Amino acid sequence: MRLTGKFLGMFCDARVIAKGEAAGLKLVARSADPNFVRGTYEPPIQQAITANLAPGDAFFDIGANIGFFCLIAARRVGPRGQVYAFEPVPRNAEAVAESARLSGFDTIRVFAEAAGSTTGRGQLLLAHHIGGAALASAGAPPDMSGRLEVGIVAIDDAIARRGLRPPSLVKIDVEGAEIDVLGGMTQTLRRHRPKVIYEVDDATREGLDRKARRIAEFLTAAGYALKSLPASYDNREWQVEHVFAQPMDT
Repeated sequence: MRLTGKFLGMFCDARVIAKGEAAGLKLVARSADPNFVRGTYEPPIQQAITANLAPGDAFFDIGANIGFFCLIAARRVGPRGQVYAFEPVPRNAEAVAESARLSGFDTIRVFAEAAGSTTGRGQLLLAHHIGGAALASAGAPPDMSGRLEVGIVAIDDAIARRGLRPPSLVKIDVEGAEIDVLGGMTQTLRRHRPKVIYEVDDATREGLDRKARRIAEFLTAAGYALKSLPASYDNREWQVEHVFAQPMDT
């Protein structure tokens, strides 16, 4: 991804990650959660990615934010592997690309677009929180700061039309648009049977449970077994859960 002038200034904020699965790698982390640079961001997700990728695998990071998990995956899959990052917030997508360059990974390919149920265009509702932007179809974030028209791609289309390698593992963190993403990768789930890690979040426990049930029904019908991952947050202010989905026929 080519860097434009207005983004270049942010990259003086590249930092070396202190610990965890990404220890020693460089991350552009301006205005991001300090736990990224500390290496303590969502440890169960770090561990699940490392445990479920092998050298040579392909990893899809859908809702890549600033690319912290992309770096972990790229280290794990090695030079014969591939990492595809889908991130519609331009500033974040630029950060992923620059972090990959600074960390010496040429296996991370960045798509500055959202994943969804169909390929086309849509409205992205921006948030003050660096990872809080959401497609309009998923509802407005609580700290909405603006809107942006973005490209949307169905993962099935991305694989078929762009010649992407089918995923071994997919991570989905898309602020309420999980069903849209899964609906756009039904062929991928059926043909390639990747493992899936996904986040569900909501302001209330009832809202989270409603979303979680819908996703669980979809994946169970697709032949997946679900397992909740250890909690990354105390859930006092916002409800967050992470789930690991594995195909039952593997």
